[in-house]
Amino acid sequence: MNTPETSGFPGSSVPNENEWRADDSGAGNSKEALNKLKTSASETATHLKTAAASVSTDARDYAGSVVSDAAGAFKEAVETNKTAGADAIANIAHSVKEAADGIEKQSPQVAGMVRSAAEGVERISTDIRDRNVGELLESVTKFAQRQPAAFFGVGILAGVVLTRIMGSSNRS
Repeated sequence: MNTPETSGFPGSSVPNENEWRADDSGAGNSKEALNKLKTSASETATHLKTAAASVSTDARDYAGSVVSDAAGAFKEAVETNKTAGADAIANIAHSVKEAADGIEKQSPQVAGMVRSAAEGVERISTDIRDRNVGELLESVTKFAQRQPAAFFGVGILAGVVLTRIMGSSNRS
């Protein structure tokens, strides 16, 4: 059966042989455009990876800087408070020595024991002032491991003394 050729008519939907050949060259152009698109996408992905790595490095550097600054400020605050604490302990030792001087005439043995204790407190004050915070924590940890009962007792005693000191300063 012969089919009539409709390619010459307007609105016809069946391409003729020449149109198929033109489409073949268009397919080559499509492949070329697809390859360009793939290359462009690959380059864009590479640029994005590089930018992300740069942002990540910058963020890491900034976070490190912030942490370093915070650690420095914390260390400075701890050192300042450590020195103030050592001064307070030295003042207590001085007060205890004065108390020992006051009871020297009535009870020389007790005064000697009190003075000896005050000298021990002064040595602690000097030790605190001369060491850094890490060394102090290590010393306290070792003492707590060797003498847990003494550590617990000293902690309670320190709490009682600090409570009394704070209570008397609030009344003033």
